[in-house]
Parts: sequence; structure tokens; C-alpha cells
Amino acid sequence: MLYKKRRATYLAAMFLVLTLLLVAGCGTKEAKEKRPTLSIVIDTEANRKDEAEAVAADLRKIGINAEVRVWEWSAMKEQLLQGSRQMYLTDWGSSYFDPFDLVIPKLTTNGRGNYSFYSNPKLDQVLQQATAATDEATREDLYRQAQAIIYEDAPWVFGYYLKEIGAASSQVENWHISMDSRINLHDVRLKDGDTLVVGLGTDKIVTLDPGNYRDRDTETVIRNIFDALVTRTWDGKIVPEIAESWETPDPTTYIFKIRHGVKFHDGHLLNADDVLFTFQRILSENGISGKTSPRKDLLGPVERVEKLDDYTVKFTLKNPFPVFTQALAHFQIVPEHYIKQVGDDKFAEKPIGTGPFKFKEGNLSDQVALERFDDYYGGSPDLPPVGPAPVKTAIFRMMPDPATRVSSLKAGEVHIIDKLPPDMAKSLASDPNVVVQSVPGTRVYGIELNNKKPPFDDVRVRKALNYAIDWDTILNSIYGDNAGRLATVFLPSGFGFDENLRPYEYNPEKAIALLKEAGIEAKVPSK
Repeated sequence: MLYKKRRATYLAAMFLVLTLLLVAGCGTKEAKEKRPTLSIVIDTEANRKDEAEAVAADLRKIGINAEVRVWEWSAMKEQLLQGSRQMYLTDWGSSYFDPFDLVIPKLTTNGRGNYSFYSNPKLDQVLQQATAATDEATREDLYRQAQAIIYEDAPWVFGYYLKEIGAASSQVENWHISMDSRINLHDVRLKDGDTLVVGLGTDKIVTLDPGNYRDRDTETVIRNIFDALVTRTWDGKIVPEIAESWETPDPTTYIFKIRHGVKFHDGHLLNADDVLFTFQRILSENGISGKTSPRKDLLGPVERVEKLDDYTVKFTLKNPFPVFTQALAHFQIVPEHYIKQVGDDKFAEKPIGTGPFKFKEGNLSDQVALERFDDYYGGSPDLPPVGPAPVKTAIFRMMPDPATRVSSLKAGEVHIIDKLPPDMAKSLASDPNVVVQSVPGTRVYGIELNNKKPPFDDVRVRKALNYAIDWDTILNSIYGDNAGRLATVFLPSGFGFDENLRPYEYNPEKAIALLKEAGIEAKVPSK
């Protein structure tokens, strides 16, 4: 009897073991067939956290494990350059109304701003041809080809552009917000008073040396102290400034005639030697305090600069560069005699230029005070009024917090503010004591994907993410009508923009299908 019981127990145990093995075997088979899920960390700076969280929510709807990590920019950039991150919110601006300083650094192979590690030799070739083509129709066709390549490769999740929004007191006259973000105070006057205060949306500027920066806020201050050979109108047209005219005998030669009677703030007359010195200082390796100017590559293929006579300068380019005069608007002329006398560092502390205002005092992280230069030659004749500035004193105050800028404007403590958030702009627009202006911006916002890091080395995954994000809803909730979708990284304000190329639609079903095709598990979002 005992034997039978033991035998029955043994058989039951064996049956249980076989059953478990069978179940386990089936489970293993199912596991082998099941696709892996995708987990992503979305990196961002604090000012775009809400946007990143909304993007993550859209990705989670189709079964992607998405989390957001907030970084300080310098720490995040270090990680991006090392190639250790997957997916990161990015923005890149250019003051050129041309893809030269926008698309080329971000998407050409080994471009200085190419944190996605994207590379396509065909795109490199098309862009190289476009930047050298002298015929506008040819350039436009090449840029459209470039957009088609970028759209199809989807190296980023393509995003949007924002309007530049600024506001001024109703006491301010003749003020325009500029597409290139410049705040030009030469033309501005006050109905009452002679001290104009600008609240800049930054905690500091970089320098007061025109040869040693790559920063828009810095350029805004510098361009009120210094003038260039040419300048821009508020809507982007290139007009003469220190140069009274120029000619182009061939596509690689530019000859500029310099205006007579232009004075530096110390009374010295500007001539061709100062122009020559300005550009040699930037083009030379280690030309500024033993370091190379960060502005050097903005001059593109400039090979040499020569003085033909005291008021004539010749630029020779290695190859045609159709946006050369646009480039020159960002290179302010500096005084050779003064820099050689005091050195680069002292010059940056107490700069001398030829602009409508001369440096009085200030601190890069607090405020910079300027005073009117009464011997100003007048500026560009294409930008009236010509002559000394209407206001006696101009102050640029560093005010990174937008709420502080707005409250200071309403209280009359500042007269002009920039970088106005859309929600605050809407509120201010109803204030009779404030004027709000906006123009299309020249900055691209998107999400870079590490094209070298799986799974983003697969174009199907990159396209899937473009379809998976409901940008229209995100932008409407955060920016209202102050944002516009982009099909690639080309801007509507730039030359060659293809308005027929439509942005990726929000289509989670397409996203799911592409992910499954790439071997990644996804799910249909619940209604």
C-alpha cells in the first residue's frame, strides 16, 4: 500500500514537472518571437521641459518607454559631443537669411554643430554646390534637392520655428523688432526723456570685442558701439554703412569704397588700414589674445584682404560665396591704432568703435551703459534718420527672467524688452502703454537623434518618431499662434525654402507600422 502511494506521488510529481517544462518551453518560444520594446531618455534644458514632457507622453502612447532628463546646457553639450545621448531637444539660429550658417553646420558630415552625427555624402555635395553657385535659380534648385534628401533621411524629429516677440513702451518711437534679433538704438527716440533702457533676456553677454564672440545678445550691444562695412534693415535687406559702395568684378572679388569722414570714438579717422586689420585679426590663427576668432568660419571662403588705397579694400575669395555681403553685416570694424596700443584684453574692457554710441561703463553680467557719440558720421543713408542718435544715453540691462522684464516695462523702469514669451505677449498686447511686435524668427527648434546609436541608425525608427509626435497640439498649448511647423531644418525666412514640402503628419498608426518593420514592439494608442 505504501509502495502504491509513493508511486502515485512520484507519477504526479513527474506530470507536474513535465507540465511546467512544457509551459516554460512555450513561454520561451513566445519570448523569442516577441519584439523588444524601445526605451528612450529625452534630454533637454529646463526652459523646454514642458515640451519634452509632452513629447514623451506622445511616445508612451504607442508603447515607447520615454523619460525626460533636464540638463544645464554646457553639461549636456559635453555629453552630446561624446555621442553618449540618444535624443535631445535642440535649437540653432542663424542671422544669415540663407542655409549657409544653419543647415551646413548642423547636418553636413562632421559639421561643427552636428551633434546628431548624421552623414550623407550626397547632401554634402549638394550643399557645397549650392553655397558656391552664383546663379540664384541654380542655388534655389540645389537647396530644394537638399531639403528632399533631409526630409527622406529624417536625421531629426523636425520641429518648428518661433516668432521673435518684443515689446516697447508707448513712449518709444521708431522702434522695430528685427528678424536677426538686433536692437538698433540709433534710430530710436523717446517722447519724453533722453535715457533709453533695454531689458535683455540673458544673464550676461560674452564680450565687447567684435572679433571674439558667437552670441546674439552680445552682438546686439556691440552693434550699437561699432559699425560694419554694410548693415541690415530690420527686415533683412543689406545696405551700405561704413562702405559707401561696392562692386563685384567677378564672383570671387569684392571691392569696397570706404566712406570718408568716419570717426572712431577717440577722434581718429577710420581708413582702409582699420578694415584690413579687422579682418586679418579674425582670419589669422591665434589672432586675438593668442586664440583664433570664433567668427572665422562665418567668413566662408575668404582667402585674403588687401588695401588698394587709403579708402579702398579688396576681398578675394577661394570660390564664389553668394552670401558674402550678408556675412559682412556681422563684422564690425575695430581701430588698429587703439588695439595695438592697449592690447586685445584692454580693448574688450574699454572698447572704441565708430557706432552711434560710445562705451561709458558697465559689467557683462549686469548692465552696459553707453552714451551718444556726437561726432557720429550718421550711419547708413538707407536707414534714416541720419546723424547722431536722438537719445543721449542707452543702457542694456541683463534681465534673464521674463516676468521681471515685463514688470519692469510696465513700471517704466525699462523701455524695450526682447524674448517675450507668447503668453506674456498676449497679456501685454491689451496694455495701452505698451507696443508688442513680432516677426518670423531665424532659429530652428527640433529634436536631434543620435544617428550612430541604435536604434536611431535605422531610418524607419527616425521616421516613426516624426509621425508619433503631435506637434500641432504641443505647439498650440505652449506657444499659441507664435510657432510654425517645419518639414526639415530650412526656415521660411531663408533663401530656397520649399513651401511645397509638408511637415510630417501626426500619424501614430504609421509610426507603429514603421517600428514593427524595424523589429520594435509598439501598440495602438487607446482612444
